[in-house]
Amino acid sequence: MNRQHALIFIAMTIMVDNVYGSCLQVKILSAHSVFDKTQDVAVEVQYNNTSNYTISIYKWCLPNNELNDPLFKVTSNNVPVNYIGPLVKRREPTIEDMIPLEPGKTKIIQARLSSAYDMTMTGIYSIQYDMPTERVVFKHARTFENVLFRTISKRHSGLESNNIQLIIEGRSNIQREQNKNMNVIRRAATLSYVSCSITQKSQITAAVSWALQYADNSFNYLNKTKPSGRSRYKTWFGRFMC
Repeated sequence: MNRQHALIFIAMTIMVDNVYGSCLQVKILSAHSVFDKTQDVAVEVQYNNTSNYTISIYKWCLPNNELNDPLFKVTSNNVPVNYIGPLVKRREPTIEDMIPLEPGKTKIIQARLSSAYDMTMTGIYSIQYDMPTERVVFKHARTFENVLFRTISKRHSGLESNNIQLIIEGRSNIQREQNKNMNVIRRAATLSYVSCSITQKSQITAAVSWALQYADNSFNYLNKTKPSGRSRYKTWFGRFMC
């Protein structure tokens, strides 16, 4: 492929990106404006296809109540609220990972926020759906040559909804408490031995030290490293979605 063709493909992809971003409209609604600590904080998310063609949406952006991705930007009293729900490292998506949204149709889902965001503090929470378009909508640009894909993937456009404000009473969060407990357990953990020789105790101590190092490396890699261009885990899982 020569330079002229490459530039044409890039221009076409930018146009596709803009079209998808503008034709898929997202709106969020809440049945209540005030939530006490006994109520789950949930919102209704509406995906509306305003185009004349079918748009394919990734399944994980259409959760069944529980979130598996930080789909929302949440602040409390103008301070960002941490997402503490699951973070999934996914392989390159296939057609089975898509849900079609036909022209003029609307897809409505319920998303529970209080289990995935740290809402332990009482305050006024500002909530907005906020995701890069390429993380929500499948675009045919993903089938272009790798050299173009790397160039195109650097360009991000946002898919944003309206912003709603809710008064939320602080509540405990199981995920937050579990994370805190795991940190305490790890710091407090000590080794005990039964009928072990001095050599065996030394070997066990070294093995635990290496295991903790492996776990830390894996955790840091999966949370901080973009998979594009990396060789790790390809044997087990194949290519990851960027």
